[in-house]
Amino acid sequence: MRKAGGERGKGRQVAVIGLGEMGLPMARNLIGRGFTVAGYDVREEACRAFSRAGGRAAAAAGEAVRGADAIVVMVRTPAQAEQVVLGGAGVLGQARSGAILIVMSTIGVAAMRRLGAAARERGCAFLDAPVSGGRERAENGTLTIIVGAAAADLAAARPVLEAVGSQIEHVGDVGAGTAVKMANQVLLSVSLLAAREVAGLARAEGVSIERLWEVLRTCTGTTWVVEHWPTAAAWIDGYRPGTSLDILVKDTGLALDLAAERNVPVRLLPLTAEIMAALTRELGAAGRPRSGPPGG
Repeated sequence: MRKAGGERGKGRQVAVIGLGEMGLPMARNLIGRGFTVAGYDVREEACRAFSRAGGRAAAAAGEAVRGADAIVVMVRTPAQAEQVVLGGAGVLGQARSGAILIVMSTIGVAAMRRLGAAARERGCAFLDAPVSGGRERAENGTLTIIVGAAAADLAAARPVLEAVGSQIEHVGDVGAGTAVKMANQVLLSVSLLAAREVAGLARAEGVSIERLWEVLRTCTGTTWVVEHWPTAAAWIDGYRPGTSLDILVKDTGLALDLAAERNVPVRLLPLTAEIMAALTRELGAAGRPRSGPPGG
């Protein structure tokens, strides 16, 4: 976890909705930077862990956001985000006018724009701000935050963002942040699938997986997956429903939706989404793939 930053967040109240693998360490870093943090999660064990870290666990999302200067939403799916933000007893129903709503989930461009429009109607600033970096960087406070927002809204939210991320990239208006995040997820998915296939080719000729990655890391075809193969392999070999592979299935599906909405011609993306979905079905049914090389 990033060390406390003195008085920087003192007097500022932040609500964090979603205290899971990413949301909880982000909330801890906000507390460590001096913010007063309230939080909510549907899982009692997550709320207890948040309380142990020094946060105030609320009984409902609406209760958590009352009086907050900034509200961070870090849930898993578009449906969850819209329910927690737009529901009658949810975030926007209880947020004060002038609060900053920061949606850091990857939920698709259309859903993000709906939330942004609703926030502005309520008198709240809004940031489309998905993150990249995974749990380790969430714990270290070094996430990349990809922001689609008005410049003034980003400026107002920057102290909160700097408590959880080290790379804050402003890429345009609401929707642009999510589009860039989806581009990352598609590239990551393609790289993961390609790495599994080339591992099989190398093994067929007697090259060990360790030697393959050692060499490829010095070559032009290297990728994040190659550089961090033990982590990527664990997504497959340690698969559990709701973990990293399922997130990639969701995100490649959202990217397909955007391509259809914008009439962008894509050929590799549909195949990638199809293979990712088939892989998770296989893993869910059998515990590991029935065909193709194991993860490593």
